[in-house]
Amino acid sequence: MSENSQVTRLLARRFSQPGERGRIVFWRDDKKQYADVVETLVGERTTDEILREVELITPEIGDENDRRYIPFTVRYRMFHEQPNQKILVYLTEPDPAVQDNWLLDLELAYGPTFTMDKLAVTLTETLPEASADTRNEWLEVMKRVPKFFDSEERAKRFAKRLNVHDDVTDFQAKMIATLLQLKDDRHSMQDIWAELLTQYSQGDDSGITAIERMGLSMFHWTGTRRIYRFDVDTDAGNEPTVKDFVLWLFQLAWNGFSDGRNAVSAYANIIRDWDDWYKNIDMRTVLQNLSENAVEELHLSTRIADMSVEELADRDLFRDVDEMIVNKLFERLGSQSITDDQVQRIINGRKQKLWYAEYADQYECIAAASRLRAVLAECGELVSTVSSPEQGMKLYAEKLYKADGAYRRYVLAWHRANPDAVSVDDDLQSAYEAYQQDLGQAWQKQVDTLSQWKFIDMDAQTNFYEREIAPTLKAGRKIAVIISDALRYEVAQELSERIDRESRFSTKLNMQYSVLPSYTQLGMAALLPHGSLEFDSKDRLYVLADGRSTKGIEARDAILSAVGGKAIRYDDLTKLKVSEIKELYKSCNVLYVYHNHIDATGDAEKTELETVDACEKTFKELGEVVKKLASGNVHNMIITADHGFLYQDRDLDGTEWLSEQPKGDAVWVRKRRFSIGSNLAPGRAFVTFNAAQIGMDDARNEGISIQVPNSIMRLRMQGAGVKYVHGGAALQEIVVPVLHVSKGRSAADDVRPVEFTILQRTDRLSSRQLTVEFFQNEPVGGKIRARTVLAGLWGRDTAGNDVLISNETPVAFDLLGQEKSERHVTATLMLTSDAERFNGTNIELRLREKTDGSNVLVMLDQKARYFFKQGVVADDAGFFD
Repeated sequence: MSENSQVTRLLARRFSQPGERGRIVFWRDDKKQYADVVETLVGERTTDEILREVELITPEIGDENDRRYIPFTVRYRMFHEQPNQKILVYLTEPDPAVQDNWLLDLELAYGPTFTMDKLAVTLTETLPEASADTRNEWLEVMKRVPKFFDSEERAKRFAKRLNVHDDVTDFQAKMIATLLQLKDDRHSMQDIWAELLTQYSQGDDSGITAIERMGLSMFHWTGTRRIYRFDVDTDAGNEPTVKDFVLWLFQLAWNGFSDGRNAVSAYANIIRDWDDWYKNIDMRTVLQNLSENAVEELHLSTRIADMSVEELADRDLFRDVDEMIVNKLFERLGSQSITDDQVQRIINGRKQKLWYAEYADQYECIAAASRLRAVLAECGELVSTVSSPEQGMKLYAEKLYKADGAYRRYVLAWHRANPDAVSVDDDLQSAYEAYQQDLGQAWQKQVDTLSQWKFIDMDAQTNFYEREIAPTLKAGRKIAVIISDALRYEVAQELSERIDRESRFSTKLNMQYSVLPSYTQLGMAALLPHGSLEFDSKDRLYVLADGRSTKGIEARDAILSAVGGKAIRYDDLTKLKVSEIKELYKSCNVLYVYHNHIDATGDAEKTELETVDACEKTFKELGEVVKKLASGNVHNMIITADHGFLYQDRDLDGTEWLSEQPKGDAVWVRKRRFSIGSNLAPGRAFVTFNAAQIGMDDARNEGISIQVPNSIMRLRMQGAGVKYVHGGAALQEIVVPVLHVSKGRSAADDVRPVEFTILQRTDRLSSRQLTVEFFQNEPVGGKIRARTVLAGLWGRDTAGNDVLISNETPVAFDLLGQEKSERHVTATLMLTSDAERFNGTNIELRLREKTDGSNVLVMLDQKARYFFKQGVVADDAGFFD
């Protein structure tokens, strides 16, 4: 487009405005750039239809004695002679003094004055129509940085950001935001530096280069110094670099935003922005990338290596910190020079740190290892208190199971982390094996007192159906039974806790003692409705219930059909639609669901090392099947097992093998942990019972007897795994769960976040820092889940907008302590420079929290009000608007 065409287009746009705004236009061309052609731009000679109707007046070009050009005559002509005529007033002299400008009132009334100066054109034709004073201020900035406006496309993008109230600081900040291509509503120092840091972390200096090239460097660095208190020495005449800022930032953050010269509150603005970057997923990655070079540039690696675990515990920023904490914690675990409380506190404190995710497996392994050591010590002291079979069984169900659960979780964590701390693993494996042996021997003393496999006032697996199912059916209610093969009691305990954390579901865990031998075929038979049990003469491993086979799903379904029940495999159930589950459940009184993952994994020599992983998968599968059954109108369920198991994750030593083998008239079945035969010969290494003593029939008088190795001993034999075993009389094998699961219909059964209270100690604030105390009203656990809220101080401006005027710090309510004194939490807030405009007003402590399943923050009802009165120096110059 030619220059004259552009003038024509712009003039036509001005004269197209409605009313008086489009009737008269003043054009000042003090350089007389268009004096020779102006007569061709309007009137009969123009090519534009709109401008054909426009008459040209040139007061400063004609003879000064010519009355046509006297200002009064011009005014008279405009408003009396030709009140409807469109007129272009073309002025070629510089603006006269105000007192000499007889047309000033008209220029202002019909402004802005038309001009073809590039910057002025951009100001009048592209940027928003602000007040005359504001436009003059903008133009002064534009004259200092004209290169920015060389690009019409960039000027248009810039114009979209502006509003008529922007001052020169906002104006320049939005210029930088345009260069960095930030979102249209983003131009704060925080936004600008977030982009510059992101670019720098990627080796890209295009942003800062553009700022420098456009002449905005001084503005940017002056603002950075003023707002962030950024202070680095540079050579005379040189501006700092992004690298200077990065190193200053990480040095300051490493020192807790204290430089020894200024109070922490002096850095409230950068603390606020750092916290926001830290909480942003994308910016956390940027900070990680920057920290990799910063730790070297600041020469901190040696210093970090020399610090103790306690000194490093609250430190952040650098990978070296987490690397060193992990190494030193393993060392302290190995030397047993740190308590479990210390370990758990340190690791819990790391969870929000910059590099935690990359070291999560290592930290979880350390936490599990430390917890195992502590639990083994606690349970080890209880072993000697076992005083009777019944008391021993109850003690296991109440406390001793924790050692097996801690060991399982430790092995799982060790497998995932695969750390180099082999000596720690050796010590813990040995400690667990020693504990198992001690418990096994203590329990064996009680088993040796038994004349039959029966415990006083203890629920027996053989009575499961009559005790748990029959009364329910008699009351006219339905029930589902989920039998998970080898669901050990401690695994069921954790499953119970997991289900309890689900809304509308509640659980109650009981125990029963299993049949002996504690193996699958006998345990499964015992859980069915029956009057008597006997070994199948065709295959002594299998069992008959009232003379009927219990082998396989079809046989069990046939037995259940007699009481209006049905049986189904877990795999088949998961394939059913909800409507099909409803029909299935509707068609029976009791539904048995058979699940098998732990035993299928542990019993196979090739996969027995995956036993702990199988337990994890079982949590997931049983949780899903519970929900699926509930969606099919199953509201009452029992999860139980046929038996438990013994497991250790490394090879057995010689002390855990029996040197003897079972003997008798016949040995029909021989496994690692039990044997079935005829008239098996009693021996000191075995517990031996006949059929009657274990509650089974011997209809053919074959002298049926069973034997299990004492304690946790294994029989030597070819094949089959040895690390995962079951069948014996160890507590881990014979204490099996009876987990009642119900789904409620009321909100009372919902999971809810833990409640807390703000403990407001004052209602006045006269400094730039406030420490707030909170009380967590209850321990977390069960349906009371932990929560993390963001605490910040807010003011309300005259327009009714809420403004955050402090850093926003996370406050975690995740305490387990039963004592009130153990559930106090504090948070420290520092006022930013935004607080200045709220001096002498009421401000509020407010709390925000992410909604479940999203990153959307909502304001909570809890708040506290403070009267804020203190002189605060404003240093942001509107940069945060």
